[in-house]
Amino acid sequence: MFLLSKIIAKEWFKALIGSIVVLFLLITVGDILNGFLRNYSLNRVLIEYVLKLPDFMGKMLPMTSLLASLFAFNKLKSKSELMAILAAGYSAKKIYGLILGCSLLLGAFQFVNLGYLVPFANKVKRNQFEKSRKNESKYLARSQIGKSGLIWYKSGNYFTSFKAFDVKNNALKDVLVYFLNEDKKLDSIYRAQTAKYIAKKRWKLEGISIVQSLSQKNFPEFVDTRQVFIELNETPEDFNQFKSDITTLGFFDLGQFISRLKETEINSAEYEVMYYEKVSLALICILFALFPVASIFNPNRRAAGFGKSVVFTLIFSIFFWLIHSTSISMGSSGKIPALVATLAIPTLFLVYIAYIYNKNRRL
Repeated sequence: MFLLSKIIAKEWFKALIGSIVVLFLLITVGDILNGFLRNYSLNRVLIEYVLKLPDFMGKMLPMTSLLASLFAFNKLKSKSELMAILAAGYSAKKIYGLILGCSLLLGAFQFVNLGYLVPFANKVKRNQFEKSRKNESKYLARSQIGKSGLIWYKSGNYFTSFKAFDVKNNALKDVLVYFLNEDKKLDSIYRAQTAKYIAKKRWKLEGISIVQSLSQKNFPEFVDTRQVFIELNETPEDFNQFKSDITTLGFFDLGQFISRLKETEINSAEYEVMYYEKVSLALICILFALFPVASIFNPNRRAAGFGKSVVFTLIFSIFFWLIHSTSISMGSSGKIPALVATLAIPTLFLVYIAYIYNKNRRL
């Protein structure tokens, strides 16, 4: 039985690697040509391509998983090996279990890729290629998301940290502004629940506590008030760019950031979808690998043509991505819970695969 398992697994991984290579070649040609058309140097084109590889891989793996099962079992059927394997007592249950094991390895790699490799590549890409000269002159330090879940940046004579930016209301949540004096020493600290943009660098801080005269020899002054108006160099457009920092967080760091974000009044649905989708896409790799396995119930190569299987599989994948993308969009907008948006459709299709398996096993 080990030999039969080895034959099936070998064909599956050969088809998987072949599918990855072909899709990578297609993507590589298009991406590199696009870089040259934008008049980038060869060095930048290659570096950007390498940094895009994890993201490309995340999008490709579900389809390569589907193609691996489709081509592997078609090859076994075309040589009548599948019929011989089943005749030797290797049950459909064992075949499903074997493909499940193979796809679990692929799903684990997909999770590591989306949860850690993609954020790392985004971080490098953001530091190296997303710095415009305008921003470099304006910010002495790029924004960073610390372990506390706060976003930090430096501009002019002050440091600022905030928990989140409310795009709808043009407001920062849980804000700390550290003002420096002319000698670059800490002079005052403004802590506010909300900082709302008014106009022309003017911001209204609400629910505020102020610590003043920190650079003086006398004891600091403490002031609590409902609201204060201050000037910050930033506009809402500047804070919108910090949203890309979220994509640089690893899986568990992103989860911690979302849990802190929920403490504010901002809707975190979009970030929750981003978080759960990393698990969802790993599950989809397993789902797509198992779907074509149903062809083993027609082991005779004349029972069903390969072209028919390809067309059916193509229709399945288009239908799946259509309704899954719709579900993701609804989750991001907060119309349905993030868990439902990311996992409901894959779970329903897994139930369908289980149904097909039980139905054919009884025949």
